[in-house]
Amino acid sequence: MVDENVYYVNTKSRTGIAITNHPDAQWFPKAGFGLFMHWGISAVDGDLDISWGMMKDFKYSPRVCPPEEYFDLAKKFNPHKWDPDKILKAAKEAGMRYAVLTTRHHDSYALWPSDYGSFNTGIYMNGRDLVGEYVEACRKNGIKVGLYYSPPDFYSGRRYMEFGGWYKDKEPTPEVMNEYIKIIAKGQIYELLTRYGKIDLIWFDGAWQEFYTYEELLALQPGIVIGRGKDSHFDSIECTLPTEELYQNKLKGNWWECCHELNNSWGYTLADEWHLKSAETVIDWLKLVRGYEGNLLLNIGPDGNGKLPDLAYTRLKEIGEFIKNNPDVLPEWDEG
Repeated sequence: MVDENVYYVNTKSRTGIAITNHPDAQWFPKAGFGLFMHWGISAVDGDLDISWGMMKDFKYSPRVCPPEEYFDLAKKFNPHKWDPDKILKAAKEAGMRYAVLTTRHHDSYALWPSDYGSFNTGIYMNGRDLVGEYVEACRKNGIKVGLYYSPPDFYSGRRYMEFGGWYKDKEPTPEVMNEYIKIIAKGQIYELLTRYGKIDLIWFDGAWQEFYTYEELLALQPGIVIGRGKDSHFDSIECTLPTEELYQNKLKGNWWECCHELNNSWGYTLADEWHLKSAETVIDWLKLVRGYEGNLLLNIGPDGNGKLPDLAYTRLKEIGEFIKNNPDVLPEWDEG
């Protein structure tokens, strides 16, 4: 039993990554394999990548649209087929040991009924708590609970953004708006870390230090793993694979994670229904990443109804069968 009143000493690695000796955090470097779910209102469209699909100059989304059209998708977002228990069960059978859900991406839409801001399920979905349902499913299936949160706030700051060229000569964001954005982010992070019981990992996609100190986060969740980057517990690489040079210069001695896509964009697009990476490709990634002492966080995006493509379940089953027959790829672990 961990005494939450004890402050566990933390030090820094040579690259600025925090090293924690809290016993509740020690599962992370041993986990090996996790599920990343980028999900939000963009999935309703089927051709827009999450958040970045409203940037005029973004090249990696099947299409782009003006922000007004993008934000209007919140009115259509009704994931009546969202079954996180089914998804997390499939992840567990694939050998995954933790999961991370985008509770709020850069587009600012929060997947829970937040008391902060005006762009969340409390406003648009009669208070349905998609985050709470996900957390419950993680625990039911023995999956470590990870919550992704993006501090950047495209929605609140929309009147002052150019959105990749849709608008020109925007005025700088007033300080009062910056303070408002900070209040929303600080309040929402607090909600995520106090509403749902023990959270195993918080995955920030942006400068979280503007809102909380390291010590304040640990006071809310003493054994939590904080990611990512400097002053956090782990480093990460995205859409690339580790090399010997990268490992020696950046990753060695740190907890770290490789984030890669099973699908074609971070968020769901229609192409995911018929084209995903092969199980063999993912297994090769997993072997390589584990060889360099990292975790592979594999992204799959649910659609606008909350459902994973059938092909994604096929891939997860194929991966799980390979790992079951080749246990050296992902040995049994002590979660402590």
